[in-house]
Amino acid sequence: MTGLVPASPVLATASTPGRASAEVTSSDDGGGAAADDRDRDAIIVTGLRAEKESISGTKTDTPLLLTPQSISVISMDDMLSRSILSVGDAVAYSAGVFTNTKGVTYGGDAIAIRGFGNDGTTGTAGNTYVDGLRLSGTGYVSGALDPYLYERVEVVKGPASVLYGQSVPGGLINMVSKRPQADFDGEVIARYGTFGRKQFALDATGPVTSDGGLLARVTGTWFKTHDIYDFSDRERVLFAPSLTWSLGDSTSLTILTHYQKDDFAGSTLNWLPTIGTVIDNPNGQISRKLFTGDPNYQRWDRQTASAGYQFEHRFSDFLTFRQNFRYTDTQLDNRNIYISRLSADLRTAGRQAFGLQENSDDLTIDNHAAFTFTTGAISHQVLAGLDWQKLKYSTDRVFAIAPTLDVFAPVYNQAIPEPAPFQHRIYRNEQTGLYLQDQIALGGTRLLLGMRQDWASFKASDLIRNVSQKSKNKALTKRAALLHAFDNGLAPYVSYSESFTPQYGSDFEGNSFDPEKGRQYEAGVKYQPAGTQSFLTASIFDLRRRNYLTTDADHPGFSRQNGEVRMRGLELEANVALQADLTLMGAYTLLDSKVTESADTVSGINPETLAVESRKQQGLRLQAVPRHNASLWVNYVNPIGIALGAGVRYSSSTYGDAANLSRVPAFTLFDASVRFDLGAWLANLEGLELSVKANNVFDKKYVSSCVGIDRCYYGQARNVIADLAWRW
Repeated sequence: MTGLVPASPVLATASTPGRASAEVTSSDDGGGAAADDRDRDAIIVTGLRAEKESISGTKTDTPLLLTPQSISVISMDDMLSRSILSVGDAVAYSAGVFTNTKGVTYGGDAIAIRGFGNDGTTGTAGNTYVDGLRLSGTGYVSGALDPYLYERVEVVKGPASVLYGQSVPGGLINMVSKRPQADFDGEVIARYGTFGRKQFALDATGPVTSDGGLLARVTGTWFKTHDIYDFSDRERVLFAPSLTWSLGDSTSLTILTHYQKDDFAGSTLNWLPTIGTVIDNPNGQISRKLFTGDPNYQRWDRQTASAGYQFEHRFSDFLTFRQNFRYTDTQLDNRNIYISRLSADLRTAGRQAFGLQENSDDLTIDNHAAFTFTTGAISHQVLAGLDWQKLKYSTDRVFAIAPTLDVFAPVYNQAIPEPAPFQHRIYRNEQTGLYLQDQIALGGTRLLLGMRQDWASFKASDLIRNVSQKSKNKALTKRAALLHAFDNGLAPYVSYSESFTPQYGSDFEGNSFDPEKGRQYEAGVKYQPAGTQSFLTASIFDLRRRNYLTTDADHPGFSRQNGEVRMRGLELEANVALQADLTLMGAYTLLDSKVTESADTVSGINPETLAVESRKQQGLRLQAVPRHNASLWVNYVNPIGIALGAGVRYSSSTYGDAANLSRVPAFTLFDASVRFDLGAWLANLEGLELSVKANNVFDKKYVSSCVGIDRCYYGQARNVIADLAWRW
């Protein structure tokens, strides 16, 4: 039997004249050791995405051109060229992705993919993965790990449960960790910027033993900054050592660890009233510098640490086994004061004090075997896997009515009542999944088939009332896709995929909820002209979210399961090398959202009367989902070691409430960067680079989204950072 022949590696362009290019290859599947993650000789990078393979779409080394699904890959070079500060920054120029949806409040990690993920959840809960393993956390927060941990970020659009188990239907984000490399490489970065940002970062890797059998890498960063509003100091420490041990020609073991401590004084619930942000207030416009909490009470202290490994053994050209494992511990101590409702005078806001202490233990493991063989003229790449996830977290929550706040003349350091406990619970979630996938090739035609069976269980113990609740869910999800790659670089495809999310609890009559289901039909075309770095994709899709829980209007406090939301869209994405020194990234998304089934009556504020009104939800569009989203980033490198970058991001208006009564205005933002390779001017400065990057160059004041009455978020103000980096 003969194996599938891997596609030829794509070369990453070295943008500094006279320097060699680096091959971009990958031998990992969300787990294994990757090839050199960037060309260390090329100090000035083009910003064009060097990666042309994705591990997330199939858990195999499949070129993007041959993957029958819409996927965006953001390489380390791309992140470096734009000096990203969050995962949201990393994916901001990707089609189908709406980033920083809650402004500065969540540090840039509130992300929606194809319209889902922006429904009030913190961060990217439910669609965040690291090295192919789902990243959970406490019940209140997940994700929000520092982007300096990662060598690339991959966005998989659409349902992905066949390979990953429970996930939201819009898609997922898989961050690929930095891994040890065989060459001595490294960088040191000193950063200074607006909002008092001071940051240092170190990333160093190389062999530990003379034969290269043991490789090591140390990555770390520290920063201190604050947000645009008062009392918002933030400090982070990150340390991430890793080792790769080569146990012969066919076996490798990579150990990945990380520790991150966040000490954020500012409120993570700093939302603002609708009247005064997107609806005119007779008293004026509410300042984007308004802090709705109080320094007497606020804190956000989080520690998260993980340890895991990625093991690979190649038995033969026919069979390879991989096992990926990670344990994550998260501890959160959070206290917030937030606005509950604006009073009749339209300037005095009622507030509530909320606090919690949460601890979580997250254990996840993925085992799979890859079989590569041929049957006549047909090649097969079969993936058979078994994964298991277990999450246990405890939460102690307190609540009190806080003093009111004049949003136009705030007074701080008020006396805050001691909150009373109202919840003490322990949750245990467990999921086991069995999956099978076959990638079939005949000439230029690729057929992908996959299915998965999941079993999920849930237990909640209420320690105050001494009661507990248990439930079990199971689901079968399927996937099928067909692609044909023509010799001219065109690859049209069609696909069908499903997702599921367990729904715990029961309705008023005691009936357990079925799992929430997602399903998507997609058709698209990819194009990679032969011998070029350019890569273009276009796709259309119909995405449905079914068994959506809605409020039971007849029985307050209960839900019913009769909802469905439909997303239809068009995505265009281009990564084009116009010349050796000029590249661009462009993206456009058209998204049509609609609630197709719902028994809910939802509320919003009428901008004309300033009164709360109610409407039937069925037939309305989803709040906080823009119909149009577009971006363009252009990068130019001149022969004397200077790189200039400029970008523009546009988002159309969105509805600010579920009743579709108020609108959040459209906004356009401009970004820019300049990078100087000092070694191109003075030989003794080899490896030294100076760069300056600005987001929202013209300091546009805008509301990024509203997700209900009196819950609006201002977007990020102008943010300028300067980096001095030495790379070797």
